[in-house]
Amino acid sequence: MRRPVRAALLAFDLGSTSVKALLVDAETGAPIAIARRATGGGMDPREGDANAWWTAICAATNEALALAASQGDNGIEVRGIGVDGHGPSLVPVRADGSAAGPALMWRDRRSADDEAVLATILGRGGWLLGELPKARWLLRERPEVAAASTWLLSTWDALTFRLSGEAVSSFWDPARSVSPAQRSALLAVGVDERTLPPEVFPGTRIGTLLPGPAAELGLPVGVPIAAGMNDGLAAVIGAGLIRPGLGVDVGGTAGGVAVAATAAEAQRITAALPGRLWSGPAPAPLGDGVILGGAFAGTGRLLEWVVTELLSNDPAAAPARRAELFRTAASLPLGADGLMAKPISNLGWSSPSSIDDAFAGRTEQHTAAHLVRAAIEGGALAVAHLLAPAAAAGLQVSEMRLSGPATGATPGPLSGGEPVPAPLIQLRADLFGLPVVIGQNAEASGAGAAALAGVAAGSFASLREASVAVAVSAQRIEPNAHTQNRVQELLQNYGELSVATGESGAGRRED
Repeated sequence: MRRPVRAALLAFDLGSTSVKALLVDAETGAPIAIARRATGGGMDPREGDANAWWTAICAATNEALALAASQGDNGIEVRGIGVDGHGPSLVPVRADGSAAGPALMWRDRRSADDEAVLATILGRGGWLLGELPKARWLLRERPEVAAASTWLLSTWDALTFRLSGEAVSSFWDPARSVSPAQRSALLAVGVDERTLPPEVFPGTRIGTLLPGPAAELGLPVGVPIAAGMNDGLAAVIGAGLIRPGLGVDVGGTAGGVAVAATAAEAQRITAALPGRLWSGPAPAPLGDGVILGGAFAGTGRLLEWVVTELLSNDPAAAPARRAELFRTAASLPLGADGLMAKPISNLGWSSPSSIDDAFAGRTEQHTAAHLVRAAIEGGALAVAHLLAPAAAAGLQVSEMRLSGPATGATPGPLSGGEPVPAPLIQLRADLFGLPVVIGQNAEASGAGAAALAGVAAGSFASLREASVAVAVSAQRIEPNAHTQNRVQELLQNYGELSVATGESGAGRRED
């Protein structure tokens, strides 16, 4: 008996070094298949190749569709496509959606002077300026790229433009909106109309899949396309942070944490701890709450660097050795026998010159597995260190949801595709002193983009309904009360190391 065609939603999650294509069930939000592809990197880490991103997206999509077919489904009918991406990163695009020049990545600080000028004009700064400072810099410094560009867009808006041919500026926060008077002021200082397409909310159906990209993705023409969003807020949707006290720890190449709070709670905490956490309104359909959070420039990159360095002399044996490294690291005690990863600068990641440049407390007794363990603990300690003062100031966190391979929530290239051993997930519950939860879609940003697709396609009546569906819990791990004395010691040591290395621990990435 032939099985019926399965309705699915397709999500593209564009990270700094890789892209994921995720297929979820359009009725239940349950995962069907996921595929990853590296997006490559050039000589200049401040820039990216958006055409290479598209090539990776097409390859990952075709793999995900093939995986779904291999699992016994008679066929997949994609009902909608949603996207999320890193930012603020700027993509100059031609009329066909291809890149007119290098994308300016979130870590690019060449537009700092432009940011200061625009902050004065608009009365806001930092992430509330979005990609505008980078656009002003590109228009002035790269006239040949500007001349070839039809639009200057965020990563997620560039992807939806390539898919649908419709240019929009998609975001939640009303503080980012540009009034007619502000638009005139921006145009007067070198920002042109190509940086200011129509503003829409994420999840808005903006168009349908065009013939060219449809052929490359292996999909039919006419699939609804949803307006996209920043990967951080996509993780909020995908992790189901629909009530105060829920948090998400995102561990990809870079890392981040977000916690849902009441408006009064957020106001009190940000006043007590100015500049430590960013804050912004929760996505509108989730209520009138606030999201508090922070970003980390390279917590996943440190683990990647450790594993790559340890296996560089024998690549043929890498898969088996990688799995063994993770198993041995899981058997080590909390605290990695005194080895601790140094805090990573939020100004950006650069490869350490040596092991001792990346770790503190190393002795001859420390093995390769100790390095893996300490790198994983370092990502968790960065989150715990960031949130500790906020908790002392009254932030209530009831549970932390995990996302991505660097947290252990999902298998990935770091673990050789094998599930991360349970003790490497348990350490997060212990260091946070909170239950940690892994959802059925353990890549929260991708799940959030799938939720957007579901709303645009009409599969879900609201974003809240879609968020609840994709974020169904699959596993819950309680903290071990017997480790709490050791946890407090580690947090104190990490705080002292942050001071000694000149890192404040602030989660506001300077991008």
